[in-house]
Amino acid sequence: MNYFFKRGPYSYQIPFVLTGVIIFLLASVDIIFAGFIQLDGVADIKTRFSRGCSTLQEVAEQARAKGIDTVIFGDQARDALEYGLVPLERIVRKRNEHSSILAVGAPAYISEVKDNDKKFEDTLLISGAEVSPFYYWTGNIFKGNLVANNQDKHLFVVGLDKPESYEQLPILDSNFSKRYLKHYQAYFVGCVVFFLLFLVVFLKGYKKKITGLIAGIMFLITLNNMPFRSSPFSQYEGDLGVQPYQELIDYVDSNGGLTFWNHMEDSNEIKQKGWVTYKTEPYPKDLMLTSGYTGFQSIADSPVMQIEPGKEWDNVLSEYIQGRREKPVWGYGGNNYLCENEGTKFGEVRTIFLVRQKSRDDVLDAMASGRMYAVRQTGDERISLDDFTISDALSGRQANMGEELLSDNFPEIKIKVRMTKGAEKKVRLSVVRNGLEVKQETIALPYELVWRDVSFDKNDGPVFYRLKVEADPENYLVSNPIFVRFDKGVDVPVGPVAKIKKEKLSVANLSKPSIKEPKKPMVPRVESLNKPIQDEVVTVPRPIEPKNLMVSNLTPPTLKQPTSPVVKMPKPPASPALSANTISVIAKINGVSLKNGPGPRFPEVGQLNKGDRLALIRRTKVNFNGKPWLLVDLGGRKAYVWSDLVAIK
Repeated sequence: MNYFFKRGPYSYQIPFVLTGVIIFLLASVDIIFAGFIQLDGVADIKTRFSRGCSTLQEVAEQARAKGIDTVIFGDQARDALEYGLVPLERIVRKRNEHSSILAVGAPAYISEVKDNDKKFEDTLLISGAEVSPFYYWTGNIFKGNLVANNQDKHLFVVGLDKPESYEQLPILDSNFSKRYLKHYQAYFVGCVVFFLLFLVVFLKGYKKKITGLIAGIMFLITLNNMPFRSSPFSQYEGDLGVQPYQELIDYVDSNGGLTFWNHMEDSNEIKQKGWVTYKTEPYPKDLMLTSGYTGFQSIADSPVMQIEPGKEWDNVLSEYIQGRREKPVWGYGGNNYLCENEGTKFGEVRTIFLVRQKSRDDVLDAMASGRMYAVRQTGDERISLDDFTISDALSGRQANMGEELLSDNFPEIKIKVRMTKGAEKKVRLSVVRNGLEVKQETIALPYELVWRDVSFDKNDGPVFYRLKVEADPENYLVSNPIFVRFDKGVDVPVGPVAKIKKEKLSVANLSKPSIKEPKKPMVPRVESLNKPIQDEVVTVPRPIEPKNLMVSNLTPPTLKQPTSPVVKMPKPPASPALSANTISVIAKINGVSLKNGPGPRFPEVGQLNKGDRLALIRRTKVNFNGKPWLLVDLGGRKAYVWSDLVAIK
């Protein structure tokens, strides 16, 4: 539109353009994913700031040429290896360091990303970093068997937009930091005390040679143990499990960033470089051993086994729906692009973001909320997931990827898949529910499916669904999950059976008075010949009717069933004033925490159990994991609840 406004001679074409746009949107309404637009993105892209071959500008030009909407860079935060002799490992040491964000300077890195983002208006450029927070040494340099373990064990960090956030990352042997002053100060103070003690003895002239030597050693030990360190861990303490990685996850989360586990399926390859052996074993189990991270690399340049049914990803998602994990885990596609001539081609692995508008904040929100799917492609055309939603057929409620549906019914799943350029292609569609492949079809694209899953017991608890669509081992997509929780408080029958039940129950109620009426001999026998037949027709089906009810999974007897809806069901109308006049929130699970402020760190003022309802005062502008905190009325007092734990009605 700006193009036509700026060029007067073409301004007459504006109405035609608007008409064309409207027609196109109406024609392609199904391509617009439930009100979202799809942005092609590439993530984990290295540049010359670390080990990449291209500048930021060259990467942006490649993205524009390939029609890629957004690039998320993943240069290494710190690429260094340091070995020292204990107990003076920070003084008597050897350090090998390559170019990285912190070596060049975090301000320069962020500034260059922002400058190029302004220059390339049609391509979003977002800063990110690949972080190796920890490695540890085994063996001995003097024996020639020194091994650096887990140096290639990485996390991908996105959303940190301040230089100091990068500079204070909890990684080994990095920048000056006061974050762990308390962690080290006790040992440091002890070293200072011993140094001063021997220094005083030396100055007083008592056995100067010995006390002077000890004072000098203590001075070196004191310098070696300065408390202003960048990490609370040491590479000389052996394998510390997931502690260093959890420390990084918690730090990034506290600074408003996102963390993703990267290339967890790397082969157990031992590399020899000079006097050091490098070894990093695959680490898929860390998905289950850590918490609070945003997601993991579900599609990479090599196969990722965690996406297979019943593997680590499904186990983590099952923990979430069972209430044993606070946040779900999302999958993204990471390219790990270094150089075009190393076999990895730019844009072969992509992440497709579902956003309202093309902006940095919307892309980061999609990553945090799971509104994205990962794709691997070998050419210019990829598989496109145009629709993956789950709805409740009775209430009309609907959920997209990353969202949760509260339902009384069996879920109805809608899937629409095509090739981006319209080519016909055979693919294998797999629907995974709670770690099990419940539907598998070989289909021809374009393809559309509406499927109602009734092959499970809703009383078993909540479920999640995710998709995999595969043309071949190098062309496939993996969706993020959709969660479905069942509202057991409202026992709504499924489908049209509900109407049949109500009709039969009403006939049963009317038949009782009609049986007593014939006792009066007012009507001649001749006219009653028809009515007794009708009465018998009504009474005869009564033994058969329970069978029909049992088919509908109604266990109560026929006579008791009519009274149950009349006497017990008025529970929902008990609060019609609340639901009619005000919006309320309903707890989805037991133990929903109420806070006296909008955030998880505020003191708790109460708890809700599943089905408990409070009046909603307003939504706040404070978000946690992409979802806002809500202000509710707690019996005349104000309290805050996280919107992800309640349903709004």
